[in-house]
Order: sequence, then structure tokens, then C-alpha cells
Amino acid sequence: MKNPDLESRPATGLSPEEQRAYDAAMHCNRCGFCTSFCPTYLATGDESLSPRGRNQAWRAFLEGRLDPADGQRAFDTCLLCGVCTSVCFAEVPTAKLMGSARQKTHDALGRSPLATLVLRVLLPRPRFFETFLKILFWGKRLGISGLLNRAGFLGWIHPRLAAAESLVETPPRRFLRGELPSAPSDAAVLQFLACGPNCVSPEIGRATARILKVQGVKAGGADNVCCGLPGISFGDRAAARRLARINIALLEKHPSATVLVDDSSCAATVKDWPTLFEDDTAWKSRAEAVARRTRDLLEWLNAHPIPAPSTEGAVTYHDACKARYAQGLIEEPRRLLRGAPGVDYRELPEADQCCGGGGTYQFMQPTVSRAVGERKTAHILATGAAVVLTSSVSCLLQLRAGLRRAGGAVRALHVAEFFARALDKQSKLK
Repeated sequence: MKNPDLESRPATGLSPEEQRAYDAAMHCNRCGFCTSFCPTYLATGDESLSPRGRNQAWRAFLEGRLDPADGQRAFDTCLLCGVCTSVCFAEVPTAKLMGSARQKTHDALGRSPLATLVLRVLLPRPRFFETFLKILFWGKRLGISGLLNRAGFLGWIHPRLAAAESLVETPPRRFLRGELPSAPSDAAVLQFLACGPNCVSPEIGRATARILKVQGVKAGGADNVCCGLPGISFGDRAAARRLARINIALLEKHPSATVLVDDSSCAATVKDWPTLFEDDTAWKSRAEAVARRTRDLLEWLNAHPIPAPSTEGAVTYHDACKARYAQGLIEEPRRLLRGAPGVDYRELPEADQCCGGGGTYQFMQPTVSRAVGERKTAHILATGAAVVLTSSVSCLLQLRAGLRRAGGAVRALHVAEFFARALDKQSKLK
């Protein structure tokens, strides 16, 4: 006899947003084709960590058949990469559904006080957030945090803390904000200050500014706040909406300028802002207007190629998930690199597979992240390339960490750094 508690039943009492998510999950027919592509399933072999398993857990949760605590591991370990949707015959948007699932589980179980502090207090106030980071980086540069990590103290407190400490090898002394000139009223391009190129790897933002200057583009910094991706990833869409509103109002002051984003994760988020306002027509319209004029740096360079020759040796390329799956930027970077003078481009096996970075995923889920990353590192080394390129800072940190552990001589660079270096070498030859 069937147990009625284990049988599907209609979900009731859902908000309009939850109802849309439930309807989308219902399209999963459990065929399992996605399991052959899901990085967390390939790394663990755990059915509950496959897109099929996650969708069924989400559906059961909304139907009242699954406790929040029992579904949290499945929801939180999703990399949100989107590869499953790209191969799904029903195009079930599992990554977006997992964002909704995290929202509902955190609503039920409570949120981390630290996450709430960062998402709702610090990120809307970038000077406070950057001061917070500078304090952490100060401890890193003095070697205090590294000593505690090597002694095993941070890992004893929590593995996530140890993973976070080792994420940034050399923290910057200065952030990009304040270096870039403010955008003039007639600016053609607004350089969006994504958190990675601003605070973690400001050399990337400087490289983007250098490229724009050489191209003769009238540009300036947008002086924006975070795009809101951490809020989406942590299941706090209210925090994400607040950040989006602040940014939209700021970017509307330059209504004809291209919004240029040199981190693909952030570029995808800006383009996806309208989905945060499905039930708010006015803000959705404003978000759509900004999204239409937003460009990933990959798109910009593809439309405005740099003829400077490169002498970096053989080059391969890893697709940032938010470039490939969220924005559909697949041929653009390859066309760009194959057309660059002096570049020996080599296609990376499984270039379309997530590296396991996923922003904060690297330290929130360190075990799965490392397992996924090791597969990516092995493929990079197999190409024989001297340089691996990508377009997202979280990917860059993950690739560099994997290559350090492997002991190889391959360098990981952001696309902006790669082409800015070519420009610098060209200027020295003149």
C-alpha cells in the first residue's frame, strides 16, 4: 500500500513568486539526462546533488513533504552554474529554482547574522564594506590569518573559515574605487565596479580602464554598489532588490552610456535584474532599460578588438558559467582569441564545465568545490598551455588555487589583463 505522505500533492499557500518556481519545477520529468553534466553530481555521485534530485526536493518542500533542514544540503550545494538547463529538454531553470529554494529554507530556518550584516548593512554602503574587507586583508598581509590557518586553528573553528582565508593569495593594498575618474556627463561608457575587479583583483579593473583609454573611449567609473548576486546566491532576494534599485537609479543618470562590466558573473546579474521585479511593473521597466545597454567585457572586446600581438605562449580558455549559460557568450571569446595576433589558442577539454568557484561557494562548500576544481585543473594541464584565461574573478581565484596545488607553471589571467598586457608590450616596442 502506498504511503500518502510520500506521494506528490498540490502545493498551497504559495506566493506568486513561489508559485512560478513550483510550476517550473513541475516540468522536470526526472529523465536524468542532466546528471551527465552536473558538476556536483559528477564529483560526488550523489543523486540528491543532481539537478533531478534538487528539483524533486524543491517540489517536495513546497508540497509540505520535506522539512527545510532535510533539503538544505541539496539546495545549498548547487553551484548555480546553469549547465543543466542548457541540456534539459524541458529547459527547467534549476539554478534559478535553487535560489528560490534557498530563500524559503533560510526564511524557515533563520539566516546567518554575518550574512545578514554583509548583505543588508555593508553591501548597500560600499565604503563600510570596503573598510571591512581592508581589515581582513590587513590581517592576511601581516601573516596573522595564514599562521592561524597553517596551525589548523581556523579549520578547527570551521572548515569554511580556513577555505576563505586561503582564497585570496595576495590581497590588494588599494581598491579600484577612487582610482577611476568619475564618469563625465557625456560618457560613452560607464565602467561598472564589480566587487571582484574592485576589491579582490583591482588589476583587472585597471586593465579594463587601460583598454578603454587606448581605444579612445570617453569613460569613467560608475561608483555603484554590489550588483546583488550574493543576495541571490544566499537566498535573500530582498537584499538583492535593494541593491538593484540603488544601482538602477545611479545608472539612469547616464541614460545613453553603455554599462560595461568586466566580471561575467556581475554582468549576467545586471542583465537579469528585471527578474527581481516580476511583481513590480515600474521597477521592472527601469531594470530592463539598464539591462539592454549592459555589456560584458567579452562582448565589448569582440565588437572592439585589440590588434596588439601577444607573446604569452599557448593560451586556453575556461568558460565562466555566467558568461556561457547566463549570457550565451560562447563563440565571442573564442573568436576574439583566435583572431588575436600571435595567440596559439588551444581549446580546453570540458571548457563548458563549471570550475567549482561559484563566488562564495569556494569557502561555503569547500569539499565539493575542491573536487570539482581538481577535474578542471587536470584538463588545463593537459592542454600544454602556458596561460588559461577566464572572465570572472571567482573562476580566476578557483583556477589559481587549483594550479597552485598542482604545482604547475600555468598562469591564470583575466581576459582584461591578457589584452592590457598585449597593449603594454606593443607600446614598449614603439
